[in-house]
Amino acid sequence: MSYRFFHAQPPVDAQFTLAGDQAHHAINVMRYQVGDQIVIFDGRGTEHDAEIELLSKKQLTARLLGTRTLDRSLARRVTIAASLPKGDRQKFLIEKLVELGVDQLLPLATTRSVAEVKPKVIARIEKQVIEASKQCGRNFLMQVAPPISVSQLCNTGCEDLAAGMEDAVKLLAHPYDSQSLSEISLAPDQPVAIAVGPEGGFTDDEVARLVDDGWQPISFGPTILRIETAAIAAATIFGIGNTGN
Repeated sequence: MSYRFFHAQPPVDAQFTLAGDQAHHAINVMRYQVGDQIVIFDGRGTEHDAEIELLSKKQLTARLLGTRTLDRSLARRVTIAASLPKGDRQKFLIEKLVELGVDQLLPLATTRSVAEVKPKVIARIEKQVIEASKQCGRNFLMQVAPPISVSQLCNTGCEDLAAGMEDAVKLLAHPYDSQSLSEISLAPDQPVAIAVGPEGGFTDDEVARLVDDGWQPISFGPTILRIETAAIAAATIFGIGNTGN
């Protein structure tokens, strides 16, 4: 299989021009040469086969060979609303959510959050989404929303949330006084959103606010999971696992 590169724009005169990170990876890391074939995807479901025609130190030009539309998305839309961890744990979380087919990530700003999600953090996460998508063969990029508060999360009419939250079953990862996974039954294509709190968990007020808004507390077992573990477990169980089918 040819290596994949991301380019959001369609070909111009049957050619693609890659620059920046994508060109650097192809030229300096993968050591591609003129005549080599690559795959270019646009993050919206389209893949292109292309052949490298020109190389320079910082730019690559490839000729279009063929185009196809492939949807490797899950049958169910999965939204993860999570208070993000820091450092390598955050990068690991993003990578795995992409691999597991999560449709949308909502970074949560909570009382006990340890990672402040500034615009530069969102930009870094979006780059990590692209790199993970290149590796795993995903053709639709996981969407990353601006950081939101618990109050905003409860406002499901909010325009920023509407695309991923219509008709979603809303679940709250909470280890205390919660339903077990066996009690949750979903249709195969039923959208689901799972809220995951920070280290130390949601505050009592935040839990009460979410429950009042219809978020159902669920437990993933007898132990306390870290943020990335709970989010990845949720993505696995309710995404590729399709609990209740």
